[in-house]
Amino acid sequence: MFKDIGEYISNKDLEFLKNSDLVIGWNIKGDITLNGNEKLPLLLARLAYVFELADEEFKKHQDYEEYIDILKGIRIKDTLIQHNLTLPDIADILSKIDEAKQVSIIVNDDDYDTILNFMGFSAMMGLLSGKVGLYFKELDDYDFKVID
Repeated sequence: MFKDIGEYISNKDLEFLKNSDLVIGWNIKGDITLNGNEKLPLLLARLAYVFELADEEFKKHQDYEEYIDILKGIRIKDTLIQHNLTLPDIADILSKIDEAKQVSIIVNDDDYDTILNFMGFSAMMGLLSGKVGLYFKELDDYDFKVID
């Protein structure tokens, strides 16, 4: 599913990134730039679930219900405060993702938990149906295998 494209690993090629109408950057500049700890993508996913924005292909995935159970453990108010965000801020981000035809998420971070959490969020928003391209740096310190 993910392939090496130079410094980054992605489920899409660089043309997808160039043609995306929305680019989200984690610790890197994008149309929307996000910074914070590894819980922010989980908060985004939790609220995408609450606002019923989950991708239809992801809802069919065998691990969907288990993932939702994990998301239910994320404390919304505490995580918003921790990241100096409001519910309307998150709703605006999710709305922009929902309205976009192609979304690229660039995770410029080598934290394994952050990358895994963005994988889950990306799946929630359309990774499996092809709407979302996820790009992340190779992890030299972890035994992470690229899946074709």
